[in-house]
Amino acid sequence: MKSGWLNGRLAAAVVLTLGLVGAAHVYGVANSARVAAPTAVAVVDIAKIMSGMEMVKNEQAKLKGDFEGKQKTLDAMKKKVDDLIEQVKAAKAESAEKRALAFEQIKAEAELKMTGELFQRQVNLRQGDLYKDAFVALNTMIDQVARQNGYQLVLRNDADVALPANISGSDMETFIANQRVFYADTAVDLTEQVIQALNNEFKAGGKK
Repeated sequence: MKSGWLNGRLAAAVVLTLGLVGAAHVYGVANSARVAAPTAVAVVDIAKIMSGMEMVKNEQAKLKGDFEGKQKTLDAMKKKVDDLIEQVKAAKAESAEKRALAFEQIKAEAELKMTGELFQRQVNLRQGDLYKDAFVALNTMIDQVARQNGYQLVLRNDADVALPANISGSDMETFIANQRVFYADTAVDLTEQVIQALNNEFKAGGKK
């Protein structure tokens, strides 16, 4: 009887143990299925990409040429204003000539101001369009390069940005709070790859 009771206890223990092992195995498999694979993260330096893009350099050269042409126009208008100022000073006081010249001076100054503001607005809008087009292009290329290299997340690299000097405590606090990346190994920096790919694409498409 004792032997039978003992054998029964051992058998029950074996069944319980096997059940626990089986449950642990199933639970472990379920847990492992829920654990996400490590995310591959890369970084890029947006400012460096923008300054290295041939598309940007090409458009900036066009903008510079256009600006120089506009500046010559403004310089000529400014000279006209300066000449009129001198003529008004030289004209006889209270004369009809002085009044006429003063009116021409006011008119020339208004035209200079209006033209200068118009030119500045045109330049600003063209710069805005350039930066928008450049960002769309680089954003698309970052996506492409990241996928090709197996990265699931790309961050803007600001690890090398120096802390600003002579700013208030609240501004410094905001600057630090907005820091995105504190360290990034060069092995995960896609900046140069993105620049090269963008420039290759620009050259293949031809300079516009």
